[in-house]
Amino acid sequence: MDPRHWSRTGVSHITRTILSTTRTGSIILEHDGGGDRSQTVAALRVVLPRLIDAGYHFATP
Repeated sequence: MDPRHWSRTGVSHITRTILSTTRTGSIILEHDGGGDRSQTVAALRVVLPRLIDAGYHFATP
């Protein structure tokens, strides 16, 4: 799923989009380059603990 974080939609939008659309097997697309990613980092600080608490696990390719 793509929270469109690259368009700098704001921390609350990124957080809300990820939490409302993530399902078992989801791939959450996040970019780590191309400019200021402070909103992405701030959103992930909120999202990752919540998803872990909900029982999700994370893997990298």
